[in-house]
Amino acid sequence: MQTETAHGPLPGPTGVRPVPAGGRPVPPAGRPMPAGAPWWRALLEARWRARLQEVTELALAYHDAAAAAGHDTGGGHEARLRQRQLLRRTVASRRALADTEEALARLSSGNYGWCECCGAAIPADRLSTAPETRYCARCAPRAA
Repeated sequence: MQTETAHGPLPGPTGVRPVPAGGRPVPPAGRPMPAGAPWWRALLEARWRARLQEVTELALAYHDAAAAAGHDTGGGHEARLRQRQLLRRTVASRRALADTEEALARLSSGNYGWCECCGAAIPADRLSTAPETRYCARCAPRAA
C-alpha cells in the first residue's frame, strides 16, 4: 500500500499488521470479522491514499506560502491569512488521515465495526456513511 509523490514512494499506514496467509486476519476471541472485511479494507486503503495525497499537497502549499510570505514586502496580512487557512486545512487533513489509519488498525486487529464504548456491532449503513467511525449511533453523542 504505497502512493507516489514528486519525492518518491511513501510508506503505508503505521500500526497495520499484514494479513496472514489465507487472506483473513484472525479476530480476537469471540468477535467475528465484519461482513465484507476485504471490501472495508479496500475502501479504507483508498481513503488513506487520497488523504495522504491531500496532506502532502497541503503541506507543500503551506511551505510554499510561507516562503513566498518571507519574500513579500507588501500584502503581508493576506499572506499570513493564507498561511493560517492552509495550516488549518493541513491539520484537519492530518487528523482525518490518522482516523483512517486507526480504522485500518482496528480492522487488522479484528475490532473494526465494534463500538469502542459499549462493544455492540456498528451497523453496516453507519460504517458506509463514515467508515472510520468508532462508535454506534447510541454512544456517539456521549463520546463526542
